[in-house]
Amino acid sequence: MSTLKPKIVLSRLDGTDWTRKGLRPFLEYRDLGLAEATEGRIGGTIGRAIKKFEPGGGAPRHTHNTSFHLIFVMRGWFRTEFEGLGEVTVRQGDCIAYQGEIPQEHIEYSDDFEVMQIASPADYRTDNIVP
Repeated sequence: MSTLKPKIVLSRLDGTDWTRKGLRPFLEYRDLGLAEATEGRIGGTIGRAIKKFEPGGGAPRHTHNTSFHLIFVMRGWFRTEFEGLGEVTVRQGDCIAYQGEIPQEHIEYSDDFEVMQIASPADYRTDNIVP
């Protein structure tokens, strides 16, 4: 039997505080409350593009020290490259899920790009890979 105290969090779109505090300067973020609900074991955000793509304006090659990471494109698309997957364009309704620290680069995105990300743990480190 679990010793975890049950907890429930409701995250509503209406009245949401979007913040620019996050990994990518071209996105603003909405916290889904997963970290609060799971005492930090899992985190989740919605990110949406806030500026037009400019060449070189993606995310350089990096890794996240997550045990699990899910990327679900809600709107638009983004072009990305993951070691072991290659370069792909991920479109609305597409999902990438992985475990471990996989080198990746996000190359380009649409003006209406919107993405849900779920990760474990909620707080994780991102390390840029210097070529």
